[in-house]
Amino acid sequence: MRAPILPRLTPRLLTTNEAASLLNVSQRTILNWIKADTIPYVELPSAGKRAEYRIPQVALLRSLSGNYDLGAELRSLDEAAEAAGLDEDQVTRLVVGNNDNEV
Repeated sequence: MRAPILPRLTPRLLTTNEAASLLNVSQRTILNWIKADTIPYVELPSAGKRAEYRIPQVALLRSLSGNYDLGAELRSLDEAAEAAGLDEDQVTRLVVGNNDNEV
């Protein structure tokens, strides 16, 4: 008998735009941080001139310093959305303000 296969957990990878939005900074700031190696990132294979990056959300949050735990707030918000039965797309539409009266 085969052992049950557990769902694979994958890290949440953010685009530079998503990381900028999360931290309320510009995308240029995120790119500057990547260039300076001050935040964790993964460079995607490039087919064109412009490099593309993904930033692991957990690693990004761990790279921050200060006395506020942004990671804890995000976990709390995720738990509240899950308890309300909202999926990621619905939460995004609510945050962006484009919910089209659907939720």
